[in-house]
Amino acid sequence: MSIRTEISVLVCCLVFSRLSTSGSPSNGVGSEVIALMGIKSFLVDPNGVLENWDEASPDPCTWSMVTCSADGQVIGLGAPSQGLSGVLAPSIGKLTNIQTVLLQDNNISGNIPSEIGKLSKLQNLDLSNNNFCGQIPTTFSHLKNLEFLRLTGNNLSGEIPASLANLTDLHLIDLSFNNLSGKIPILPAQVFNIEGNPYLYTKGTYMVDKGSLPDSSKAKLNKSGIFYVIPILMVPYYYSYFWDSSFFI
Repeated sequence: MSIRTEISVLVCCLVFSRLSTSGSPSNGVGSEVIALMGIKSFLVDPNGVLENWDEASPDPCTWSMVTCSADGQVIGLGAPSQGLSGVLAPSIGKLTNIQTVLLQDNNISGNIPSEIGKLSKLQNLDLSNNNFCGQIPTTFSHLKNLEFLRLTGNNLSGEIPASLANLTDLHLIDLSFNNLSGKIPILPAQVFNIEGNPYLYTKGTYMVDKGSLPDSSKAKLNKSGIFYVIPILMVPYYYSYFWDSSFFI
């Protein structure tokens, strides 16, 4: 790893230390409001997209960037490409009904909160193209309903947690263009992108354990470092995201 990369990772991780000084929200406010206000308090919002997030407005379903179910539970947080910076607060772990978190294409830094592992209903997590650093939380292995995990384009380091193999509902994992290292584990995702992580290796490890794949599947690691598991009879539309001619070489 270059000196420049090491400095970038160190600076980004030091920013996260401010979380230890967070204060407690006022009593008498709903847990989802408290969680969202905690998230807002650690983000820098130059465009004011979170301006109407206010404890004085007790219904978060009226707030921008928040999606609620028919019964008023917060099930989605979506603020991609909004110029947000700062860090992602651990209070996100209190949004226990959330299914989708889309914060891609911002400038958020610090560690990815391990508390995300408490979000048992989470299906789609996209933190790509930010400045997150540190390791991929091992608590992600608790996200039994997770289908899509996108962490591409950050400063993440360390090994890919082998415990992610427990996430049997995964369709896609994109970990490309980080600073990950170590052996590549066998994961159940149908699409697994690790391009742009030169310190990952497969020596002594089989990328595909035949017993872990459906009978109707085949797998390939192409020249760009993209791992495919493609059903023979049907190719879902989302595979085109990783499509290139070298797949058939």
